[in-house]
Amino acid sequence: MTDILPDHSHCIMCDEPIPEDEEFCSDKCKEEYHYKVKKEARRMNYFYITAIVVVLLISLTVYFLGG
Repeated sequence: MTDILPDHSHCIMCDEPIPEDEEFCSDKCKEEYHYKVKKEARRMNYFYITAIVVVLLISLTVYFLGG
């Protein structure tokens, strides 16, 4: 016997079933998601800045040492 489920989606954070037009099941999940997204963006910015500094240091070292 198959039960037909109403149209729904799942919370982005905790995967709980929610109404189809919603993204989060609660304000707590919404806040945690936005915190997680900001933290990841900050981490990627640090990575890019570090990569740029390393490339510049290598380039300057090669330029000045006549590599």
